[in-house]
Amino acid sequence: MKNKQKPYEIIGKKPATLKDFKKYLPIYKEYGVLVFRDFFNGDKIFEKYYNDISKLAKIIVKKKKLKLKSSLNLNQIITLISKKHRKDIGYIYDLGTRPLKLVSGINLKSHPVIQFIVKSLMLKNSILATPVLGETLHIFPPGKENFKYNLPMHQDYPYIMQSPEQITSYINLGKIQKEGNGGIKVWLGSHKEGIVASRIIKNNKKRITKNKNYFEKKYIAENFYFSRGDFAVFNSLLHHEGIQNHSKCTRIVQLIRYSNLSNKHSISYNWQSTGEKKIIKSIEFEDVYSQIR
Repeated sequence: MKNKQKPYEIIGKKPATLKDFKKYLPIYKEYGVLVFRDFFNGDKIFEKYYNDISKLAKIIVKKKKLKLKSSLNLNQIITLISKKHRKDIGYIYDLGTRPLKLVSGINLKSHPVIQFIVKSLMLKNSILATPVLGETLHIFPPGKENFKYNLPMHQDYPYIMQSPEQITSYINLGKIQKEGNGGIKVWLGSHKEGIVASRIIKNNKKRITKNKNYFEKKYIAENFYFSRGDFAVFNSLLHHEGIQNHSKCTRIVQLIRYSNLSNKHSISYNWQSTGEKKIIKSIEFEDVYSQIR
């Protein structure tokens, strides 16, 4: 028996105009998430970035003199590397993270379809920007030693700042595995609570929603798993946490955030992002929201 399709999960026709997209606006407002299955497969901009990452992974394979089967896809190649050379995966991670360095990745970030969807979900007269820590190429290889990279329940915005009217987009590069591939757990509709308090866990400096139990009791949780070419947009105030990868293969996804600089809270602190203070002017969540405890 097939699972019933969820209202926030779009399978089939891709919205091409605002008229097509309007029916999804109340769904996004209600749940804080939209998932477009098989959205980017075959898209030239997406495929170029996927191929560039794959080529870089193959260069590492050759450099380390590993045996590579021609049939392996990207997440299988990265899994092969991770077995003996986990550190080298970090070099690929860095090319897609804070900021995107590959030109093909920059082109994906400015993809007209992504911009259309993001702007459609923002308030009118929005001014789009991307925060300093706006891009992350998440790579989760198999193995318990990698579980530490999964974040507990949190909102993205306190990590990133720039504007509370912010969208996190998921562009999925890895082919999903049959069991335990990992993903994200989301508390549907929790974004409607607005900006809430979080505390920093001392031993690993990760943020966790301070009133976690409240959200667990009030909102329905949904586990999201993604495959190659799936595209999702999440409100950055939506409470969520990582789901560990218990499979034997890697999960890989490109995250890109977009902010609206017309937001009044964003204007109040001059659109500053969280970032490296030695390099660029930056701001921390507590600098602006000290009253939220």
